[in-house]
Amino acid sequence: MAVYVLLTALSLGLAYGWKRAGGQDARRGTRGHAAACLYFWSIFLVLLVPAALRQATGNDYMRYVEFYHLVVANAMVPTEEGFNILTRLVYALSGYENYLLMFAIFSAATILLFLLAIRDQAEDFFFSFFLFMMFGYYFQSYNTVRYYFALALAFYALRFFLDRQYPVFVLLVLLASTFHKSALVVLVLFPLALLRWNRCFVLVAGAVGVMSLAGKDILLKVLLMLYPSWEDTQDLMASGGISWANIAKCCLVLALAALAVRRTGVDLSGRKMRFYLHATFISLWLYVFGSFIPEVSRICYYMMITQILWIPELVSGMSLSKAKRKYLICAISFAALVSFAAFLGKADDSRIRILPYQTFLFHDLPGTPSRSIE
Repeated sequence: MAVYVLLTALSLGLAYGWKRAGGQDARRGTRGHAAACLYFWSIFLVLLVPAALRQATGNDYMRYVEFYHLVVANAMVPTEEGFNILTRLVYALSGYENYLLMFAIFSAATILLFLLAIRDQAEDFFFSFFLFMMFGYYFQSYNTVRYYFALALAFYALRFFLDRQYPVFVLLVLLASTFHKSALVVLVLFPLALLRWNRCFVLVAGAVGVMSLAGKDILLKVLLMLYPSWEDTQDLMASGGISWANIAKCCLVLALAALAVRRTGVDLSGRKMRFYLHATFISLWLYVFGSFIPEVSRICYYMMITQILWIPELVSGMSLSKAKRKYLICAISFAALVSFAAFLGKADDSRIRILPYQTFLFHDLPGTPSRSIE
């Protein structure tokens, strides 16, 4: 745990340095711009090193080692074609089953995409990066590497969607879907979040939610037809539980938005703010009415991750005195720290298993000798 706390503190310190150096506003060719670049790439390296050096850290690490082997053996695998092509390419270039390099490549790509997405879209890079770390997105990327790469790519693609560069957005999402097909849901959910909702729409959504709970057995059969790899898996067995923590997080963020509107007159009708508002509503709807869906968070996170951008924008848009703004930021930061502490407290759970941290520098992975490729 000490490793995670140390790298979190170090990366946050570097993010604050990036902000102090001028960040995106630093003029090219100036000392501030050079310092900002140095801070940015230092954050990347600080996050990359422990992720790339890890071994047997993550609840599906061994499962992915086996996936890599099955892909190059041309066996039946439930993984997407982009993942399979990359695996074959890396293993062919390495000359052996270099699973360590595969994990390092996924870590590097995922972390870089997250950082670029935050840098290019955040109102306050430091605040958004702080929430990114506190909400556990970085540490959870140690698991399900295909999914978190797809999530990072979809999050990066969001800027093109909001800027109406739809061809680029669609191409990036389609690329993400070749690593984890769940990414395709954003082609529906992002436009849905951008629509102007009226009272009739909200009532229909509530009615559909109630009917979904009533007919969950039928819907689950339909989902198994679309996603047959769930059949008789731990994902299916684990379905049916309500994620109270994520429901509470959505409710708290919506409460902050209500405070911003009623007390300080923040306008949520604009294109971007409306999208963020609806994205959180969609996440809450799915958690409440779609709790029977296996791994429902894999759908919700595509929408919920926008909260790390929305919260700083809400705070910056409020007409508050300097003291009240400081108290509000402290309250949000405290809640985020509690969330982070709770996450680390269960990090050794079998569903997460990022503790204890292990690295191949000091440990051998049992039962997986290197296999040369003929």
